[in-house]
Amino acid sequence: MHEHGLNQNCEIEYAASWSDQGLPCGKRAVAECTDCGKAICEECKMECCGDSYCGYCYDYHETHTCVRKPVQSERRSQERSTA
Repeated sequence: MHEHGLNQNCEIEYAASWSDQGLPCGKRAVAECTDCGKAICEECKMECCGDSYCGYCYDYHETHTCVRKPVQSERRSQERSTA
């Protein structure tokens, strides 16, 4: 973790139905989001392509830039079965 340090708490906020304000997770951070740089705890961390992401950035990454596209996976499976 570059900016945040290991003692940082998770910066992910969750919406509360009874409030206009987000509620911070607050658990001990173990990583930093590859895209936005927020500190994230083990429970909020999502991994893809060898990187750690918060939930928001993970969704964007998976939709727009993920190298594990279904077409590639199917193509690799077919190549292995014909080899």
